[in-house]
Amino acid sequence: MNYRALNWLKQKFPQNYILRKPFIGIIIVAVFCYLFTILYKPRHTNSSDPFSYEVTMAIYLFALMPPLYITIRALKLLPVFKSKEHWTLLKELGFPLILFLILGVWNYFFGFIMENTEGRWNIYTFLDSVRSTLITGTLPYFLFTIQNSRYLLSASTCDPNENNHINETSELIHINSKLKKGDIRFDPESFLYAESNGNYVIFYFLKNDKIEKEMVRNSIGDIESQLSEMPYLMRIHRAFIVNLKKVTLKKGNSSGYRLQLVGTDSELPVSRQHVANYDQEEQKLKKSQLAIPTN
Repeated sequence: MNYRALNWLKQKFPQNYILRKPFIGIIIVAVFCYLFTILYKPRHTNSSDPFSYEVTMAIYLFALMPPLYITIRALKLLPVFKSKEHWTLLKELGFPLILFLILGVWNYFFGFIMENTEGRWNIYTFLDSVRSTLITGTLPYFLFTIQNSRYLLSASTCDPNENNHINETSELIHINSKLKKGDIRFDPESFLYAESNGNYVIFYFLKNDKIEKEMVRNSIGDIESQLSEMPYLMRIHRAFIVNLKKVTLKKGNSSGYRLQLVGTDSELPVSRQHVANYDQEEQKLKKSQLAIPTN
């Protein structure tokens, strides 16, 4: 049972929106927490003369926003939380506990500025401050976690043999769609390239020597951002993202390249403004013994 629970927690999971977009995320947290505290009115929170309770809460949450943003950024620098492509349910659940425990300590000391300090310096007030911050702060965070939990259900309906094969080679990549049920997950080893098509992006995969397509409603710019932690999946043109590991031939010069990919006769353009970045990533692949033939 414990082994099964551990495997469940290690499942790949979409990173929380608040972590992916921390600037917008802290605004969401602050607004939610303000409305929650106004309605709930925690017993141990007092107004600070000459301010009303509502103004006191607004000051608390406004002062909380900078350390919240800084703490999110700092925690994401830690190796365990650094890669969103290797995000798991365990990380999704553990991150907010660490985040809001730290913020609870900060809130406790900020209370010496906002409230009457008499009798405040004790372990009970400290624990109450940490507890209140933890409960209130994790509520908006876990709303996004619950929203993303549908991916656990979709993953469980996949062919187990196919999942085992994928896990042996690489981690699945999750791509968000603007449509509610339009997200996709794929093995980067099968990905060839993505092409912008109006309000959609078409993904091309090579599976069992056949080209397969999947369409996502999103912009190519947002897809590029979602793939930013995998530099070999790079933007080469205003309309194309390519898997450099699948390039078999490169033609052209500093004014632009034409790329041929394994399993397809299509040629993809590398525009002039992307040439330098392409050359840089190509050199990295060569150094890792994944050289790309040139013409």
